[in-house]
Amino acid sequence: MARDEPGYEPDYRFSLANERTLLAWIRTAFGLIALGVPLAGGIHGVTLPRWHREIGLAAIALSVVIAPAAYRNWRRAQLAMRLGVRLPRDPLPVILATGVAVLFTITLVSVVLT
Repeated sequence: MARDEPGYEPDYRFSLANERTLLAWIRTAFGLIALGVPLAGGIHGVTLPRWHREIGLAAIALSVVIAPAAYRNWRRAQLAMRLGVRLPRDPLPVILATGVAVLFTITLVSVVLT
């Protein structure tokens, strides 16, 4: 954040912890992309059932939701620390848990139907 942001500069330890949280969410988004791309695009020489494409696309879609939401949450938390107010609630754990549950359910159904 720029120095002309409102409020006071928070303790650097809290700012760094906030940044590590952002980076953890970005790693999670990259992991979902790493799962989704081979499944959605197929693996050379391997024929995958149709469901694998949907699982891959869903993983990529979840990563597209997580990355910008993580940045938004980082900005909101940083501003709250600067202003000395309560930290905002983070919707990302619920989004990720729901998304992973959906991916798991689709995967389980695909295994049973295949």
